[in-house]
Amino acid sequence: MRMGVGVDRRVLIVEDELIIADELQWRVSQEGYTVIASVGSGEEALLLVDVELPDVVLMDIQLQGKLNGIETGRLIRQKTGAAIIFLTAFPTALIRNAEPEDPPPICLSKPFSTIQLRDALHSVCQ
Repeated sequence: MRMGVGVDRRVLIVEDELIIADELQWRVSQEGYTVIASVGSGEEALLLVDVELPDVVLMDIQLQGKLNGIETGRLIRQKTGAAIIFLTAFPTALIRNAEPEDPPPICLSKPFSTIQLRDALHSVCQ
């Protein structure tokens, strides 16, 4: 575990593929961050952020339920100010659906390395 980098940073994982969510939880924890929960839909994430107040959200773009990750990320950022790191095999979807008032997104293209994940987390937690 890398000490100091993620101390006291709370991460919410929003990923509908259980195997990927479990691996993400392990990788994030190994980097010293606290994973507060892992959920599979935007609706679940929106309910959770009111109670748990994450610092960072790792957000898949394609999710279960009615909301996609882009919409959910926008709503979470508006509600909590949490940093959103999008995870996707389809990065062009993020560009296509961007709103002009949205800050430039941080996106990790699947598959990504632990180093890429570490760098993305570090960049939003400075």
